[in-house]
Amino acid sequence: MKKIPRAPVRAEDEPGYEKEIWQPSWQCFCCHDSGIVQPHLAQLVIDGYNYDQDKFPRCQNPGCKAGSHWDNENVSNSVDYRLSPVICKKIDSIEREGWRQTTHQKCANLKTLSQNLAMPGSQERTEQDNREVQQRKAEIEAISHEQWMAMRKGYLGEESA
Repeated sequence: MKKIPRAPVRAEDEPGYEKEIWQPSWQCFCCHDSGIVQPHLAQLVIDGYNYDQDKFPRCQNPGCKAGSHWDNENVSNSVDYRLSPVICKKIDSIEREGWRQTTHQKCANLKTLSQNLAMPGSQERTEQDNREVQQRKAEIEAISHEQWMAMRKGYLGEESA
């Protein structure tokens, strides 16, 4: 029977996976795969939410199974189930957009930093710079080995060998 390739659930768990810079490992942006809505996101929908004093808002994002371990008798009195799947889905999209903007800003900051730290002459060349480089290259290629050695001796102040 012809086999089909695997379809891993989480590509980042596979050997050889190259993680993109600034890419989170979680699947649900509402709870970051903890099952509890992130405090800064809970504050968007729960008036005066205080992480240290209030019940933990359970993530109800469709497709997120991370919160199932919070659904037991031992901790259910500490869990707030009032957030609907629609609310969690909206929170997820808000956090995804925030993450996208953060990623974009980090890349822009790194690009600016790398340009500021670049060695002199390593910036983008102008057309004039390219012509000068090509001319120097042609001049170097045109001289013979003996001429090169003579120039080298002159620059280094070497005596005749």
